[in-house]
Amino acid sequence: MRGDAKPLVKMLQGADTRFVIPVYQRNYDWRQEQCERLFDDLEGIAREGRASHFFGSIVSKADMDRRVLIDGQQRVTTVFILLAALVAQLEAGNVASESPGRTADRIRREWLIDEFDEVEKLKLKLIKDDQEAFKRVVEGDADKLVEGSNVTENYRYLLGRVGATGLTAEELRDAIKALTVIDIRLEADDDAQLIFESLNSTGLALSEGDKIRNYVLMDLPEAEQEECYTKYWNPIEANCGYDVSGFVRDWLTCATGRTPAIARVYPEFRGHAANRVAGDLLAELLRYSELYRQAEGASCPSARANAVLRRLGLLDAGVTTPFLMSALASFEGGEIGESELVEALLAVETYLFRRWVCRVPTNALNKVFETLHREAERGVADGQGYANALKYSLLRREGAGVLPRDDEFRRCFEWRDFYHIDRKRLYLYDRLENGDSVERVNVVGMLEDGTLTVEHIMPQTLSPQWRHELGEEADDEVHAAYVNTIGNLTLTGYNSQYSNNPFADKRDRENGFRDSGLRLSRAVALCDRWGIQEIEERRERLWSRFLKLWPMPESTYAPAEAARESHALDGGFEFTGLKVSACSLRGERAAVGTWVEAMRWLLPRVYAEDPCAFRAAVTGGRFPSRYFATEPLGYGFEVGGGIWYNPGCSTSEKMETLRRIVDRADTLEQGDISFEVRG
Repeated sequence: MRGDAKPLVKMLQGADTRFVIPVYQRNYDWRQEQCERLFDDLEGIAREGRASHFFGSIVSKADMDRRVLIDGQQRVTTVFILLAALVAQLEAGNVASESPGRTADRIRREWLIDEFDEVEKLKLKLIKDDQEAFKRVVEGDADKLVEGSNVTENYRYLLGRVGATGLTAEELRDAIKALTVIDIRLEADDDAQLIFESLNSTGLALSEGDKIRNYVLMDLPEAEQEECYTKYWNPIEANCGYDVSGFVRDWLTCATGRTPAIARVYPEFRGHAANRVAGDLLAELLRYSELYRQAEGASCPSARANAVLRRLGLLDAGVTTPFLMSALASFEGGEIGESELVEALLAVETYLFRRWVCRVPTNALNKVFETLHREAERGVADGQGYANALKYSLLRREGAGVLPRDDEFRRCFEWRDFYHIDRKRLYLYDRLENGDSVERVNVVGMLEDGTLTVEHIMPQTLSPQWRHELGEEADDEVHAAYVNTIGNLTLTGYNSQYSNNPFADKRDRENGFRDSGLRLSRAVALCDRWGIQEIEERRERLWSRFLKLWPMPESTYAPAEAARESHALDGGFEFTGLKVSACSLRGERAAVGTWVEAMRWLLPRVYAEDPCAFRAAVTGGRFPSRYFATEPLGYGFEVGGGIWYNPGCSTSEKMETLRRIVDRADTLEQGDISFEVRG
């Protein structure tokens, strides 16, 4: 293995100029985001007059007069596409040049094609799915481009950038010449497949957290790196249990009011942290990592708050962490008191539990907890208590974000299966047994280690004796309806001994219900028999307990004027009949006056995220293809890449169009798009 630094274009000249992508490599998959970054870098190189710019490493192995590319295909392929775009714009007269024809011809002959090879003229051979698209791009015939290929879409994007840049063709060419790589050449006895697997399949790829650490620390002087690592980074990692990616995602949600996709944590962080002083940024991250630890570990300065935080942990309510961090920050700063904090946390607990009992889908919860703290703060600014304003925010939500009222809560409570609930049993039965009592049974610990189990009083399988005792109530359908409801379930440490024994035996035997020290079993021990009537009576008693433990929140807050509401695309909200005042994509916001203006702003940006997916979503004869065309529409507008949109449809159809397109894209989620509306 040998390696040295050289300009990338030097690798395209000489006898071994053809690059070949081996078949075990993935397809070309760079998107507009990466192309944009490359072109921005080139413009910076040209304007600053830099002679070189590091462009990573290229790993290849010689094969006759070819180079088999082991690593670096995405970068190399994109440079080839850019060169083709530059040639096309030179020939079309869309970029300034001292000698357009000569410059175009020189680029084509030196870097793009081998005019002496009658079989394989192109200096880059991609894998099968991409090669035809690349061939058409080099030929430059816009009418013959291969649709559905990232090669084609990136070519179109780079055509636009070349045509719009203020650089001359020669300035851009010289910037490309400045791209410097480490040219690593494998020897004949080096195993290319093994090296490929080592580069791509070891599981050692940088996590989003690794990238963030490198971004923050890399440019600091060595001594300062050591200091910042010890003072800040190490404690940050410890506070978040070494899940830096997850922590930073929650911190970004606190800071921006939106949750980035896992794969976009690093780019979102980089954009948010740009131009921040490293020490200040790390100090803020350290503070919030401590709040993260308090939220996740129920270890804030308030014992009362910690009791609720522990229960939220049992509810697997990780979606609440950004809200909890913000609330704890306000508590730490003295903006809200302990009682306000505890009352707010109890309202959140009730909100989550009622939704779980009623099986409300959880897809809207990210959006709820992205904005909940800020909404409560707005109420405080209006002179309200924090908890009062927070409960108002929860109460006013509809659709997928709804807080179930007592009637729905009761209806679902009656027939909910409270036996097959996985780890939620830890939360439910701990809460039912202990409530807020200071005299507690370690229900969670004993359920986890098997000391306690959830017991069916009327057994899952009816023995002949149980059928005799139940009489007409032994109907299998009736049994199936009641057996897993809350009225028939309790806790015991002697489940194996109880089996499906008769009720009197379970009640009176040693360690039976009468001997139990558990609150949940005491009322059961007072019954003479056990059947449907007893199950229903116990269910009524437990319903009263449910209402006490998870009461419907109440709020006296009444804003003087209805404020603009922000709703995400994924929240199940109905936008019909509402006026839009602004729209957002990943936090980038635009003020608009109509839904058409909103689509005019959004669709080109959605297209730029994933042009191939966009094109696939709007073709093929299915919805929403009837609103798109590949030729100009006098009543529409161009989205990008020759795709035109007709906005002459209803608001609900506009929203469904966005949902269908976004669902196709790899880099977007419905929650990335939101609208500010008012009735």
